[in-house]
Amino acid sequence: MFGFLSFGNLSAKISEGIDRIPLGIEMVVGIPRSGMIPAYMIGLYRNISVLDLPSFLSDKTAEQGLRKFGSERKSAMQASWILLVDDSISTGRAMREAVDKIKASGYTGKVTTCAAVAEPSRHHYVDIHFCEMPNPRLFEWNAFHRPGIVEEACFDLDGVLCVDPTDDENDDGARYVEFLQHARPRFRPTLKIGDIVSARLEKYRGLTEKWLLDNNIQYRRLHLLDLPSARDRMRLNAYCPHKAKVYSESGASIFFESDPSQAGEIARLTSKPVLCTDEMRMYLPGLRLRSAPQIIRWRLGKPIGRVRAKMRSLFDVFGMDLDAFISRGVRARRRFTKRIRAGV
Repeated sequence: MFGFLSFGNLSAKISEGIDRIPLGIEMVVGIPRSGMIPAYMIGLYRNISVLDLPSFLSDKTAEQGLRKFGSERKSAMQASWILLVDDSISTGRAMREAVDKIKASGYTGKVTTCAAVAEPSRHHYVDIHFCEMPNPRLFEWNAFHRPGIVEEACFDLDGVLCVDPTDDENDDGARYVEFLQHARPRFRPTLKIGDIVSARLEKYRGLTEKWLLDNNIQYRRLHLLDLPSARDRMRLNAYCPHKAKVYSESGASIFFESDPSQAGEIARLTSKPVLCTDEMRMYLPGLRLRSAPQIIRWRLGKPIGRVRAKMRSLFDVFGMDLDAFISRGVRARRRFTKRIRAGV
């Protein structure tokens, strides 16, 4: 199961534990780029100046707005005590490297290390932390950039990678075509997506692929809904079953979905986690696993999905379709069974 922390969760954790920050710290130094998020929160709560690590090492002066800091200084190196902040601590490598750079810069003041989130067995790697969360975990600020997650994830398209069409645009006609051509991007992953799974109709594949190319969104597979019209899609209520089927059969460990009701339903149908991007909430189906078959399905789903994903990749190399291959095998088995039963 994934642990998940949103911006709101992070702010609440820091607010609850802000008294852990010692009095006397004169500057907060964040490790770019994720470390700047908790660094600025701490700095704002305690009215302490904030710099990113490269600026600190360059001995720059923190900018001030209308509200002045408690004390003023000429440059960063004049701070007698700094708080070095990152968003999380796991191996501790990034924090050690940052401390080494500060020591090598000639800074002679005191350094206190801080991580917003610590792995339970690694919290001693820093002086201060605000909460503990084991891996695998995902944060709102790195959800679209996390190596090992994005490449093996399923992403909805409308509402996630681009905005949803308005009711007027969603006419399955000329206005919808215009939307497909000029849809505004929403979230932009920096890594190649595993599977894009959309309830868009198959007849719009060409326009969809062009939009993805124009917006430099890389992906391995694009799954659309093979129905004649939007009216058929609505009549059959095919949204969630389509997405859940692809998610169940893939090696993906998480699905990014914008609609809260669909996120909950996909999680229920697949017994796999779904991140709702509109709520920035993780739907965790494991909390509702009550029967032995459900538990077994959850435990086996991920390794079986990974095997299927590897087979898909192998078939792709030879230009073959795994689903079509399996379907042909199933049909052949049925024909063989009928012949046996008929005594042919």
